[in-house]
Amino acid sequence: MASEEQPAKRPRAAPDLTIAVDDGELEVHSIILELASPVFAGMLNSDMKEGQGRKIHLPGKCKSELEAFYKALQLCTMAPLTLESAAILTRWADEYQVQALKDKCETFLILKAPVDGPALQFAAKYGLRKRIKQCLSAMKSKVQEHIQDLHVLTTKECQEYLPEFWPVICSQTGVVIDMPPAEHVASMWPFLVEAVRSYTAGKGPQRSELFAFGFVSYFASFKPCRCSWPRLRVSGAQGRRHRF
Repeated sequence: MASEEQPAKRPRAAPDLTIAVDDGELEVHSIILELASPVFAGMLNSDMKEGQGRKIHLPGKCKSELEAFYKALQLCTMAPLTLESAAILTRWADEYQVQALKDKCETFLILKAPVDGPALQFAAKYGLRKRIKQCLSAMKSKVQEHIQDLHVLTTKECQEYLPEFWPVICSQTGVVIDMPPAEHVASMWPFLVEAVRSYTAGKGPQRSELFAFGFVSYFASFKPCRCSWPRLRVSGAQGRRHRF
């Protein structure tokens, strides 16, 4: 019996788009980018030069990151995530609005990445809501352990979380003070670090008063700028209060 002829394999479509970055170029299939990213879809389907010339220029990008991003859009070629690649792909997924990839990276970071100040700042910058919640919860439960890193609460990415942390931080210093503006808190952070470490080490009352007077001296320098003066109370061994 004659053997049946095998159907000819369909030739693989050649790449139809070139992406140029700072250190090279990569040929890709435009349909993959269009289906995954509304940003790329907009560029390729507009009347812009990128859509007409079948070549896209991405200034400020490097080829290695582009290759990792393109492979991540193809499930069959995606390499296992690492802490480094998850951070890179999160940035690309956020910029080019690839939500599925962004969610995958966030899940990996929640499971594998440490909780610290840079982690919170990164999550806030790229809108990783579950990761933000994880970092806030862990750091709030161990303020004394994370007090140095919590300086990121004064950055523009994390300032919205400072008010909810402020009472918790104060409770670890023995000092009660209305929260100053974030830029002033940033300048005073060394006082906060020392106060928390001293108070939790059992040196509370004396060190707390030093902390209080440090705040007073600091805010006095801003009086000409019409800063609102905080209400401050120090809880010491003799129950004394200082209000300003």
